[in-house]
Amino acid sequence: MTRLSNRTDLISMRKLLQSLAVGLLSSIVLLIPLGRLLAEDPASAKSSTSDSIEKQNSETAFAMTREAARKYEFEMHGVDPPAMLREQPILRWSNPERGQVYGNVFLWTHRGRPVVVGSLFKWFSPFTHESHEFHSLSVGELAGEYESREVWRATQPGVTFVPVPDAPVVVATPAGRLTQMRQLARQFTARSIDREGLKSELRQLTQPVYRYELEKDSAELFDGALFVFVQGTDSDVWLLLEAQKPSDQSAPQWQFAVARMNSIEINVEHNGRRAWHCDILPFRDVATTHKLPYTSFKIDNPQRETP
Repeated sequence: MTRLSNRTDLISMRKLLQSLAVGLLSSIVLLIPLGRLLAEDPASAKSSTSDSIEKQNSETAFAMTREAARKYEFEMHGVDPPAMLREQPILRWSNPERGQVYGNVFLWTHRGRPVVVGSLFKWFSPFTHESHEFHSLSVGELAGEYESREVWRATQPGVTFVPVPDAPVVVATPAGRLTQMRQLARQFTARSIDREGLKSELRQLTQPVYRYELEKDSAELFDGALFVFVQGTDSDVWLLLEAQKPSDQSAPQWQFAVARMNSIEINVEHNGRRAWHCDILPFRDVATTHKLPYTSFKIDNPQRETP
């Protein structure tokens, strides 16, 4: 009887120990994910906070730059009416390599055709100012006002159109012409050289940022699109492609023009051959005289100051 009781006690003890072991192992297994979660929480929280700040800065910059864009008016010499602002930006960008800066690119058009492109951006770090840079896309002189005060007068054409080498015949359908413009745009490449001599290959966005089919009574322009070369997401070079009707020809032909959106040296090639070039511009010519097709304004206190 005693032996049987001892054996029974031994079996019970063994089962108890097995139950405790299983429970302990289950607790350890359950604690592993919890430990990982606790270890990942700080980084996850930091990433979430960073994303939230980035979104907030982007939206703040958007509100500030759109408000500023509405205060500008642009007129082409001898042409009425003034250019019209397109309320929605054609491009939104940031440049984390340089700091916390967020920009929006706005377009002013006349009868659908782009005549001024402006990149307005706000710094949050390491600077705090706001900047507005513009390039005339007009084929003639242009004047700009901010809150009814003239701040810019481009005394020379913003762009000059020339035929696209070996371009195909302009097709009849809008969809076909858009396909042609995308194919033609891919024939162009752009490179920049900054003030320190650093060379950069600029990336062309695959789709036009703006497409414009002109009014039926347009005597010269048939169709057009605006393409952009960027560094990161920041615009550096504009490429305009248009199906124009030359005065001495009945059929439209493909033409192109290039405009800078930076004061550094830029080279544009078409199928490996130089198609356009611009040298480095002194800062004083860009930010002080305001008489070139490309100009820029620095606003230290966007809430109070004007260009």
